[in-house]
Amino acid sequence: MRTEKEIKAELVAALNAAGDERLALLGFKREGSFTYTRILHDAEQDIVFAADFLPKYQSGEEVHLHPTMRLGMRPVTKAALELVAGNKSLLADAPEIIVSQPIEFTAPKEQHIRWFASGSDQMKARIREIVAFIERWLAPFLDELRTPHDLIKIYERGDARMLKQRHWYLFVAAAQMVSDGNRADALSVLENNLGAPGLRKRYAIAFETLTQGHPLRSAVGISDSEAS
Repeated sequence: MRTEKEIKAELVAALNAAGDERLALLGFKREGSFTYTRILHDAEQDIVFAADFLPKYQSGEEVHLHPTMRLGMRPVTKAALELVAGNKSLLADAPEIIVSQPIEFTAPKEQHIRWFASGSDQMKARIREIVAFIERWLAPFLDELRTPHDLIKIYERGDARMLKQRHWYLFVAAAQMVSDGNRADALSVLENNLGAPGLRKRYAIAFETLTQGHPLRSAVGISDSEAS
């Protein structure tokens, strides 16, 4: 049986052979061993080829690939931190990441796939399959996520492709402030999604920031183009 180190090295080689060129056509450049990154306007978009090596739950397989997407927008992160008075725990201790989720979430459930591989040829084949999945499902979704206003549109239409954890709504409220400085709309996001008594208590600082008129220096009056 090969070691995890040997399998990781082979996965990197498989990405070199089957991933780099096709993902570059979408604007993604590999940063480090397993992460591809591109910048679109205000958005930093990552595709991470996360993997479990020698998974005990799937005997006989060397690697289980479960790629994820990550989205960041610095203007929204800055505004969200001011919204919660710097309490990073309210932003899942990762304020630079607006969302991190499996790439499968961007496709209908019947399209969800588990990618296992053993050996170089299978790894290359799985990576080609994943890239095809990215081209069909993930890339079109990420193309819609360039600016704070795009986050608002995703929220308003209840887009099922976005993982909606509680801190997501803080980022949407921050995007409202960055996009047009509209405190009423930002507060409405919190009221509609975090307004239950227990949640309101946990996120009290955000409600106070919006209702008591505390300034969000990074947000108010800044347009999408100015925030980039």
